[in-house]
Amino acid sequence: MSLREQLRDILPQILPSNPTEAIKGTELIRLVRFRLGDEYSDATLRYHFSILSYDPLSPIAKVDQGQGYYLRQTKSDGDGEGFNQGLFGESDDPTDLARSRFLRFRAIVERHSLHESRYPYLLTHQHSGDWDLPDAVITDWDFETDNDDTPRLDETMMSLKRHLGVSTVSLTAAQLKLSMTLSNCSADFFQTVSSTRWANHGEILIAESVRDEALVDTLRTLGHQYGIGITTFGLDLTLLDEMPAPNDIRNLTAAEFESLQTLLKVQRISVGTHRTHVDWNHLSMLRKKHENISKLISWLNDSLDKRQPSWVRG
Repeated sequence: MSLREQLRDILPQILPSNPTEAIKGTELIRLVRFRLGDEYSDATLRYHFSILSYDPLSPIAKVDQGQGYYLRQTKSDGDGEGFNQGLFGESDDPTDLARSRFLRFRAIVERHSLHESRYPYLLTHQHSGDWDLPDAVITDWDFETDNDDTPRLDETMMSLKRHLGVSTVSLTAAQLKLSMTLSNCSADFFQTVSSTRWANHGEILIAESVRDEALVDTLRTLGHQYGIGITTFGLDLTLLDEMPAPNDIRNLTAAEFESLQTLLKVQRISVGTHRTHVDWNHLSMLRKKHENISKLISWLNDSLDKRQPSWVRG
């Protein structure tokens, strides 16, 4: 039984129905542990309390002002069936399950990039396993800070850099993988080399931790040899099943996403090489071949004209 299913059974027995008697997160964790034991960390439990409280079909609600949780009074007509169809829809089809996990992970990468003041741009593919295009382009901008602390591109500095041949924006082409094994790592790695070689930097982002030492050594060797950065996010794939739908992840408040981030264990396997210049000839070829690249270039130009990039949500 998944954690959310266990919480569905347990929380109605614990939570007070009166919001004025709401239980704070620390106390709720203690009470839940009496029934679940120590299998789940405090961060995992706290995350589930927070996220479930935003699902109108879940049994837990958060007080509007202050801190604390109480028993939600509104119930669905389906005797709880709607709970599994709300934020956390599932499918028995393994292909659908893998796709669902990938889309959730991609949304997490978007929010994680923004948290680091990097702007992601997603590239959708005509088919899976495309060796032409990465899954996303993550952009780093040489911002100045205005008086109101809003990061912007300074027009005078942009003009000077342009004359000096210095780039205002750096492009990291990223390939996203749920997991890697020794049997598939070579194909996944060289797919990344192929699809990212035009950008300033190529990166593989892996949802799961890589615990196999032989696999870590292989990836690190390949990463250093070909200049590809490799990062793992330390997410158990079953935990992705517990998370909200991709658009709901994108719509989390900063505080809610910080709660989710406590579950991430980001680790670098290789740093990769940063190339000073983009391969313009190759990018021009991709632009003629793929509409998504044309849209990416238009977005980059618009961002430079406005001196402020915007987040194009996937």
